[in-house]
Amino acid sequence: MNIRNLNEKGMEIMKKFMKFCFVLALVLIIVGGVLYMLGRKSGGRNNMEELLSNIGGDWVDINYSLLDGWGSSSYDLDDVSIFSDDYAVWKGDVEKQMLCQGGIDKLNLEIGGSMVEIKKSSDENIYIEGKSVGKMQAYVDDGVLYIKAVRPANLMDEIKNSTITLYLPRENSSLTMLDVSLGAGQLKLADLAVQDMAASIDAGQLLMEDMALGSLDVSLGAGELRTKDVTVEALVASIGAGNMYFSGGIYRSAQITCSMGNVSMELEGEKEDFNYQLNCVASNMEIDGDNYAGAAVDQYIDNGAAKYMEIDCSMGNVEVDF
Repeated sequence: MNIRNLNEKGMEIMKKFMKFCFVLALVLIIVGGVLYMLGRKSGGRNNMEELLSNIGGDWVDINYSLLDGWGSSSYDLDDVSIFSDDYAVWKGDVEKQMLCQGGIDKLNLEIGGSMVEIKKSSDENIYIEGKSVGKMQAYVDDGVLYIKAVRPANLMDEIKNSTITLYLPRENSSLTMLDVSLGAGQLKLADLAVQDMAASIDAGQLLMEDMALGSLDVSLGAGELRTKDVTVEALVASIGAGNMYFSGGIYRSAQITCSMGNVSMELEGEKEDFNYQLNCVASNMEIDGDNYAGAAVDQYIDNGAAKYMEIDCSMGNVEVDF
């Protein structure tokens, strides 16, 4: 190997190291800010071990039981910027009421500090009900159903006691687009047909079961995604300091970016069904028992496959099993 090649290799390693340092600094700033806010809101009631457990531990299983623990978070009810001035805003307990007749094509959920579940309606209409909500708004505009809700949530019990249930028609309930923004809280989706889905999970938990999607684009801050029997054509996932547990099938492509979190995937098929681009800076990566770890891993694996998976992990842990 000549001097030029050595210099190029050295520059490549230096770039990866600088990328690692940048991502690490960014993640530590985010995590530090989260812990600072949690400490302020806890008022001395919880020690650090309890706070860390509330963020990342004791998550529910896919059986949809309530959370054993949840972190503190706060929303300013005087800040109504997410709400429309053209529709009513509800508070407290909201009795079950009809939003519209027939199905809708697109659903937009913007939720903070509540437990949300989508169920099947008893007829062809769409209904909503809520319990102990801070502020909630629901309306249909240009074929899109908007559900918006925020509430102060300083204790885990306050979050668990704030529930929102949306009822969609049993028939004709296929969505072309589902857009989710979730703060502290939980969203449960099951047996729902969705063409494209985008989800931003800050400090909440998204549970998905028995779903088939065209595309799933998910961004996790300190939140969590759990799936069971979920299939997607294309998956794009960005994990900051959160956790993703994906169980199901990927039919075309997957692009996983993991900074400081954890990714665990149990996929249909065989390892050889994919070609892989693996980038690892200072993390652990395992593909069906084969370990790829080190200070700077940049490897392309060509299995002559029709499907493609790209994994870029800076400081987290990624495990893929078949």
